[in-house]
Amino acid sequence: MGSISEPSNASFPIIDVSQISSPEHQPQIARQITEACSTWGFLLLKNHPIPTSSVNHVFDLGHQFFSLPSSKKDPYPITPRSIGYIGPLADAKKDDKASMWFGGPPGSLDQYGLDLPPFWHDHVEEIQDFKHKCHSLVLHLLVCFALAMELPDKDFFASKHLEDNSRGNALRLLHYPSRDTSPREGGTRMGTHTDSGSVTLLFQRSAGLEVKSPSGSWVQTPCLEDTILVNLGDALAFWSGRKLRATPHRVTFETLPSGKERQSMAYFCAANPETVLEPLGGEEESVAYEANGMVIERGITVGEYGKRIMESIYGSKMKEENTKKAIEV
Repeated sequence: MGSISEPSNASFPIIDVSQISSPEHQPQIARQITEACSTWGFLLLKNHPIPTSSVNHVFDLGHQFFSLPSSKKDPYPITPRSIGYIGPLADAKKDDKASMWFGGPPGSLDQYGLDLPPFWHDHVEEIQDFKHKCHSLVLHLLVCFALAMELPDKDFFASKHLEDNSRGNALRLLHYPSRDTSPREGGTRMGTHTDSGSVTLLFQRSAGLEVKSPSGSWVQTPCLEDTILVNLGDALAFWSGRKLRATPHRVTFETLPSGKERQSMAYFCAANPETVLEPLGGEEESVAYEANGMVIERGITVGEYGKRIMESIYGSKMKEENTKKAIEV
Protein backbone atom coordinates (compact mmCIF):
# COMPACT_ATOMS: atom_id res chain seq x y z
CA MET A 1 0.00 0.00 0.00
CA GLY A 2 1.36 3.46 -0.89
CA SER A 3 2.13 6.08 1.71
CA ILE A 4 -0.69 8.28 2.98
CA SER A 5 -0.15 12.00 3.39
CA GLU A 6 -2.20 14.57 5.24
CA PRO A 7 -3.08 17.63 3.16
CA SER A 8 -2.58 21.01 4.76
CA ASN A 9 -5.70 23.03 5.39
CA ALA A 10 -4.36 25.45 2.81
CA SER A 11 -4.46 22.84 0.04
CA PHE A 12 -7.72 21.03 0.84
CA PRO A 13 -10.84 23.03 -0.16
CA ILE A 14 -12.53 24.57 2.88
CA ILE A 15 -15.42 26.87 1.98
CA ASP A 16 -17.47 29.20 4.16
CA VAL A 17 -21.16 28.80 3.23
CA SER A 18 -22.66 31.13 5.82
CA GLN A 19 -24.01 33.32 2.97
CA ILE A 20 -25.03 30.53 0.59
CA SER A 21 -28.63 31.81 0.46
CA SER A 22 -27.63 35.43 -0.12
CA PRO A 23 -28.22 36.61 -3.73
CA GLU A 24 -25.20 38.89 -3.35
CA HIS A 25 -22.74 36.21 -2.22
CA GLN A 26 -24.20 33.06 -3.78
CA PRO A 27 -22.48 33.38 -7.20
CA GLN A 28 -19.01 33.58 -5.62
CA ILE A 29 -19.73 30.66 -3.28
CA ALA A 30 -21.10 28.69 -6.24
CA ARG A 31 -17.87 29.20 -8.16
CA GLN A 32 -15.77 28.12 -5.17
CA ILE A 33 -17.83 24.99 -4.51
CA THR A 34 -17.93 23.98 -8.16
CA GLU A 35 -14.19 24.52 -8.62
CA ALA A 36 -13.52 22.27 -5.61
CA CYS A 37 -15.88 19.63 -6.99
CA SER A 38 -14.30 19.70 -10.44
CA THR A 39 -10.76 19.22 -9.09
CA TRP A 40 -10.84 17.41 -5.75
CA GLY A 41 -14.43 16.13 -5.82
CA PHE A 42 -14.32 16.74 -2.06
CA LEU A 43 -14.52 19.84 0.13
CA LEU A 44 -15.21 20.89 3.70
CA LEU A 45 -18.11 23.23 4.47
CA LYS A 46 -17.74 25.57 7.43
CA ASN A 47 -20.42 27.82 8.92
CA HIS A 48 -23.09 25.57 7.45
CA PRO A 49 -26.76 25.78 8.50
CA ILE A 50 -27.13 22.40 10.27
CA PRO A 51 -27.03 23.03 14.04
CA THR A 52 -24.18 21.43 15.98
CA SER A 53 -26.72 20.28 18.57
CA SER A 54 -28.60 18.28 15.91
CA VAL A 55 -25.41 16.64 14.65
CA ASN A 56 -24.27 15.73 18.17
CA HIS A 57 -27.68 14.33 19.09
CA VAL A 58 -27.74 11.90 16.17
CA PHE A 59 -24.12 10.92 16.87
CA ASP A 60 -25.10 10.17 20.48
CA LEU A 61 -28.07 8.06 19.37
CA GLY A 62 -25.78 6.14 17.05
CA HIS A 63 -23.29 5.50 19.84
CA GLN A 64 -26.05 4.12 22.05
CA PHE A 65 -27.34 1.89 19.27
CA PHE A 66 -23.99 0.46 18.19
CA SER A 67 -23.22 -0.32 21.85
CA LEU A 68 -26.21 -2.69 22.02
CA PRO A 69 -25.63 -6.46 21.83
CA SER A 70 -25.88 -8.07 18.38
CA SER A 71 -29.15 -9.73 19.35
CA LYS A 72 -30.80 -6.30 19.38
CA LYS A 73 -29.50 -5.39 15.89
CA ASP A 74 -28.90 -8.44 13.70
CA PRO A 75 -32.58 -9.52 13.41
CA TYR A 76 -33.27 -6.33 11.42
CA PRO A 77 -31.09 -6.61 8.29
CA ILE A 78 -31.04 -3.96 5.61
CA THR A 79 -33.92 -4.23 3.13
CA PRO A 80 -34.24 -3.10 -0.52
CA ARG A 81 -35.80 0.08 0.91
CA SER A 82 -32.39 0.86 2.47
CA ILE A 83 -33.75 0.53 5.99
CA GLY A 84 -32.04 -1.70 8.52
CA TYR A 85 -28.75 -2.83 10.00
CA ILE A 86 -25.72 -4.69 8.70
CA GLY A 87 -22.88 -5.68 10.99
CA PRO A 88 -19.10 -5.74 10.54
CA LEU A 89 -17.70 -8.13 7.91
CA ALA A 90 -21.24 -8.82 6.61
CA ASP A 91 -21.27 -6.97 3.28
CA ALA A 92 -20.00 -8.35 -0.01
CA LYS A 93 -16.49 -6.97 0.53
CA LYS A 94 -16.24 -8.05 4.19
CA ASP A 95 -15.44 -4.52 5.33
CA ASP A 96 -14.85 -4.13 9.07
CA LYS A 97 -17.60 -1.63 9.80
CA ALA A 98 -21.26 -1.68 10.85
CA SER A 99 -24.02 0.40 9.28
CA MET A 100 -27.50 1.49 10.27
CA TRP A 101 -29.52 2.71 7.27
CA PHE A 102 -32.52 5.06 7.24
CA GLY A 103 -33.61 5.26 3.60
CA GLY A 104 -36.52 6.66 1.67
CA PRO A 105 -38.63 9.84 1.52
CA PRO A 106 -40.35 11.46 4.51
CA GLY A 107 -42.72 9.01 6.18
CA SER A 108 -40.82 5.88 5.15
CA LEU A 109 -39.59 5.17 8.67
CA ASP A 110 -43.16 5.37 9.99
CA GLN A 111 -44.52 3.22 7.17
CA TYR A 112 -41.83 0.56 7.47
CA GLY A 113 -41.16 0.80 11.19
CA LEU A 114 -41.02 -2.98 11.53
CA ASP A 115 -37.79 -2.91 9.49
CA LEU A 116 -36.15 -0.86 12.24
CA PRO A 117 -34.51 -2.30 15.35
CA PRO A 118 -36.77 -1.45 18.34
CA PHE A 119 -34.20 1.03 19.68
CA TRP A 120 -35.15 3.43 16.89
CA HIS A 121 -38.92 3.30 17.31
CA ASP A 122 -38.87 6.26 19.73
CA HIS A 123 -36.44 8.28 17.60
CA VAL A 124 -38.03 8.23 14.14
CA GLU A 125 -39.05 11.88 14.25
CA GLU A 126 -35.53 12.98 15.22
CA ILE A 127 -33.96 11.00 12.38
CA GLN A 128 -36.46 12.31 9.83
CA ASP A 129 -35.85 15.88 11.00
CA PHE A 130 -32.09 15.46 10.62
CA LYS A 131 -32.53 13.99 7.13
CA HIS A 132 -34.64 17.02 6.19
CA LYS A 133 -31.94 19.42 7.36
CA CYS A 134 -29.37 17.52 5.31
CA HIS A 135 -31.56 17.51 2.22
CA SER A 136 -32.15 21.25 2.44
CA LEU A 137 -28.40 21.88 2.44
CA VAL A 138 -27.89 19.57 -0.54
CA LEU A 139 -30.47 21.55 -2.54
CA HIS A 140 -28.44 24.72 -1.95
CA LEU A 141 -25.33 22.96 -3.27
CA LEU A 142 -27.19 21.75 -6.36
CA VAL A 143 -28.29 25.30 -7.12
CA CYS A 144 -24.66 26.38 -6.81
CA PHE A 145 -23.56 23.82 -9.41
CA ALA A 146 -26.17 25.01 -11.89
CA LEU A 147 -25.19 28.66 -11.35
CA ALA A 148 -21.47 28.03 -11.79
CA MET A 149 -22.08 25.87 -14.87
CA GLU A 150 -24.21 28.72 -16.28
CA LEU A 151 -27.22 26.50 -16.93
CA PRO A 152 -30.38 28.37 -18.06
CA ASP A 153 -32.27 27.25 -14.95
CA LYS A 154 -30.54 27.52 -11.58
CA ASP A 155 -32.92 24.85 -10.28
CA PHE A 156 -32.03 22.41 -13.07
CA PHE A 157 -30.49 19.88 -10.67
CA ALA A 158 -32.40 20.82 -7.52
CA SER A 159 -35.82 20.38 -9.17
CA LYS A 160 -34.97 16.74 -9.87
CA HIS A 161 -34.13 16.05 -6.21
CA LEU A 162 -37.58 16.52 -4.66
CA GLU A 163 -37.55 15.32 -1.08
CA ASP A 164 -41.03 13.77 -1.25
CA ASN A 165 -39.92 11.56 -4.17
CA SER A 166 -36.51 10.72 -2.78
CA ARG A 167 -36.45 6.93 -2.58
CA GLY A 168 -32.68 6.96 -3.15
CA ASN A 169 -31.90 9.27 -0.24
CA ALA A 170 -30.60 7.75 2.97
CA LEU A 171 -28.92 8.55 6.25
CA ARG A 172 -26.28 5.96 7.13
CA LEU A 173 -24.75 5.77 10.60
CA LEU A 174 -21.36 4.02 10.53
CA HIS A 175 -19.34 2.40 13.28
CA TYR A 176 -15.81 1.06 12.88
CA PRO A 177 -15.27 -1.23 15.89
CA SER A 178 -12.15 -1.48 18.00
CA ARG A 179 -10.56 -4.98 18.13
CA ASP A 180 -7.56 -6.52 19.83
CA THR A 181 -6.43 -8.03 16.52
CA SER A 182 -7.35 -7.42 12.89
CA PRO A 183 -10.04 -9.80 11.58
CA ARG A 184 -8.47 -12.32 9.24
CA GLU A 185 -11.43 -12.27 6.85
CA GLY A 186 -11.65 -8.49 6.67
CA GLY A 187 -9.60 -6.94 3.90
CA THR A 188 -10.08 -3.33 4.93
CA ARG A 189 -12.24 -0.93 6.89
CA MET A 190 -14.02 0.41 3.80
CA GLY A 191 -12.94 -0.60 0.33
CA THR A 192 -11.96 1.86 -2.38
CA HIS A 193 -15.05 3.15 -4.16
CA THR A 194 -16.88 6.18 -5.49
CA ASP A 195 -20.37 7.09 -4.31
CA SER A 196 -23.20 6.40 -6.74
CA GLY A 197 -25.71 9.21 -6.31
CA SER A 198 -25.50 13.00 -6.49
CA VAL A 199 -24.16 14.49 -3.25
CA THR A 200 -22.91 12.98 0.02
CA LEU A 201 -22.64 14.87 3.32
CA LEU A 202 -20.23 13.21 5.77
CA PHE A 203 -20.18 14.08 9.45
CA GLN A 204 -17.12 12.80 11.33
CA ARG A 205 -15.77 13.05 14.84
CA SER A 206 -12.32 11.73 14.00
CA ALA A 207 -10.13 11.43 10.92
CA GLY A 208 -9.70 8.24 8.93
CA LEU A 209 -11.12 8.79 5.45
CA GLU A 210 -8.60 8.78 2.60
CA VAL A 211 -9.28 10.32 -0.82
CA LYS A 212 -7.39 10.47 -4.09
CA SER A 213 -6.01 13.97 -4.54
CA PRO A 214 -5.93 15.74 -7.92
CA SER A 215 -2.32 14.55 -8.28
CA GLY A 216 -3.41 10.93 -7.86
CA SER A 217 -1.88 10.35 -4.42
CA TRP A 218 -3.86 9.14 -1.42
CA VAL A 219 -4.37 11.77 1.29
CA GLN A 220 -6.23 11.74 4.59
CA THR A 221 -9.02 14.30 4.66
CA PRO A 222 -8.96 16.94 7.40
CA CYS A 223 -11.38 16.54 10.29
CA LEU A 224 -12.28 19.98 11.64
CA GLU A 225 -14.86 20.71 14.30
CA ASP A 226 -18.31 21.83 13.08
CA THR A 227 -17.56 21.16 9.41
CA ILE A 228 -19.19 18.81 6.89
CA LEU A 229 -17.16 16.85 4.38
CA VAL A 230 -18.90 16.88 0.98
CA ASN A 231 -18.27 14.65 -2.02
CA LEU A 232 -20.09 13.89 -5.24
CA GLY A 233 -21.40 10.66 -6.72
CA ASP A 234 -21.03 9.08 -10.15
CA ALA A 235 -24.58 9.84 -11.26
CA LEU A 236 -24.05 13.61 -10.92
CA ALA A 237 -20.52 13.43 -12.38
CA PHE A 238 -21.84 11.56 -15.42
CA TRP A 239 -24.89 13.84 -15.70
CA SER A 240 -22.69 16.96 -15.60
CA GLY A 241 -20.72 15.74 -18.61
CA ARG A 242 -17.77 15.08 -16.23
CA LYS A 243 -17.50 18.75 -15.34
CA LEU A 244 -17.97 17.58 -11.75
CA ARG A 245 -15.88 14.79 -10.26
CA ALA A 246 -16.69 11.67 -8.24
CA THR A 247 -13.50 10.84 -6.35
CA PRO A 248 -12.37 7.41 -5.08
CA HIS A 249 -12.11 7.17 -1.29
CA ARG A 250 -11.52 4.50 1.35
CA VAL A 251 -10.76 3.75 5.00
CA THR A 252 -7.82 1.43 5.63
CA PHE A 253 -6.24 -0.24 8.63
CA GLU A 254 -3.23 2.01 8.04
CA THR A 255 -5.10 5.18 8.92
CA LEU A 256 -7.65 3.49 11.20
CA PRO A 257 -5.93 0.58 13.00
CA SER A 258 -8.01 -2.30 14.31
CA GLY A 259 -7.53 -1.09 17.88
CA LYS A 260 -9.11 2.30 17.14
CA GLU A 261 -12.85 2.97 17.08
CA ARG A 262 -14.46 5.51 14.73
CA GLN A 263 -17.99 6.76 14.21
CA SER A 264 -19.30 8.78 11.26
CA MET A 265 -22.60 9.62 9.57
CA ALA A 266 -23.31 10.01 5.86
CA TYR A 267 -26.34 11.50 4.15
CA PHE A 268 -26.63 10.24 0.56
CA CYS A 269 -28.76 12.29 -1.83
CA ALA A 270 -29.76 10.94 -5.24
CA ALA A 271 -31.97 12.40 -7.93
CA ASN A 272 -35.56 11.22 -8.10
CA PRO A 273 -35.71 7.63 -9.38
CA GLU A 274 -37.38 8.40 -12.70
CA THR A 275 -34.64 10.90 -13.63
CA VAL A 276 -32.95 9.89 -16.90
CA LEU A 277 -29.18 10.37 -16.93
CA GLU A 278 -28.01 12.10 -20.09
CA PRO A 279 -24.65 13.94 -19.99
CA LEU A 280 -24.86 17.70 -20.39
CA GLY A 281 -22.82 19.17 -23.19
CA GLY A 282 -23.33 16.28 -25.60
CA GLU A 283 -20.60 13.98 -24.34
CA GLU A 284 -19.70 11.40 -26.97
CA GLU A 285 -21.46 8.07 -26.60
CA SER A 286 -18.19 6.24 -27.30
CA VAL A 287 -16.70 7.50 -24.04
CA ALA A 288 -17.70 4.98 -21.38
CA TYR A 289 -18.17 6.11 -17.78
CA GLU A 290 -17.09 3.19 -15.61
CA ALA A 291 -17.19 3.18 -11.81
CA ASN A 292 -17.20 0.49 -9.15
CA GLY A 293 -17.02 -2.24 -11.78
CA MET A 294 -20.02 -1.16 -13.82
CA VAL A 295 -20.71 1.22 -16.69
CA ILE A 296 -23.29 4.01 -16.54
CA GLU A 297 -25.18 3.90 -19.83
CA ARG A 298 -26.77 6.97 -21.37
CA GLY A 299 -30.50 6.91 -20.70
CA ILE A 300 -30.40 4.78 -17.53
CA THR A 301 -32.67 5.99 -14.76
CA VAL A 302 -31.35 6.94 -11.36
CA GLY A 303 -33.59 4.32 -9.75
CA GLU A 304 -32.23 1.46 -11.85
CA TYR A 305 -28.62 2.54 -11.32
CA GLY A 306 -29.14 2.81 -7.55
CA LYS A 307 -30.62 -0.69 -7.42
CA ARG A 308 -27.59 -2.13 -9.21
CA ILE A 309 -25.26 -0.42 -6.76
CA MET A 310 -27.02 -1.74 -3.64
CA GLU A 311 -27.03 -5.27 -5.07
CA SER A 312 -23.30 -5.02 -5.72
CA ILE A 313 -22.64 -3.93 -2.11
CA TYR A 314 -24.93 -6.34 -0.28
CA GLY A 315 -24.90 -9.25 -2.70
CA SER A 316 -27.43 -11.96 -3.39
CA LYS A 317 -29.65 -11.13 -0.43
CA MET A 318 -30.66 -7.80 -1.97
CA LYS A 319 -31.27 -9.48 -5.34
CA GLU A 320 -33.43 -12.15 -3.72
CA GLU A 321 -35.48 -9.59 -1.80
CA ASN A 322 -35.91 -7.41 -4.89
CA THR A 323 -37.14 -10.46 -6.83
CA LYS A 324 -39.49 -11.41 -4.01
CA LYS A 325 -40.82 -7.84 -3.91
CA ALA A 326 -41.48 -7.87 -7.66
CA ILE A 327 -43.36 -11.17 -7.40
CA GLU A 328 -45.50 -9.87 -4.51
CA VAL A 329 -46.43 -6.79 -6.54
